[in-house]
Amino acid sequence: MKNLILSAAVLLTVSFNANASIAEPVVNEKAQQTFVATFKNVNDVTWSNTGNNYEAFFENDGIKTRVTIDTKGKLLQTIRYYKEEQLPSNVLYHVRNDYKNNEIHGVTEVSNKNGVHYRIVLKDAESYTHINANQAGDTALVAKYARGDK
Repeated sequence: MKNLILSAAVLLTVSFNANASIAEPVVNEKAQQTFVATFKNVNDVTWSNTGNNYEAFFENDGIKTRVTIDTKGKLLQTIRYYKEEQLPSNVLYHVRNDYKNNEIHGVTEVSNKNGVHYRIVLKDAESYTHINANQAGDTALVAKYARGDK
């Protein structure tokens, strides 16, 4: 009986230590200050450490967001995932005009030192189409795939 109790205590200790080591990484003060100053009223942020950078993941108003900040507190990149409702009107206009028979399935917006760019997934009855778009609404075909769900 003593061995059983001792084994259970050891197992619990190991489990607690394993969970403690999975805890979120400590984010340095500069990165934290940049995040708080830039993204107001954000809850449930998950941080990860990617070497010299920190990544914050959160969802706000239905938009999933990934933010990359370096250890000096410089905002490097923001990636947002959303539907067509959040797409800027000029980009939406050009996409709908260039791809009339397609529905916008999803948008990935990347903002970094090169500007803001959009990877848009379109779908129609037969295929999924991946396009790139810039802030001016210029579009370029990246790839087209036959739908596997039909």
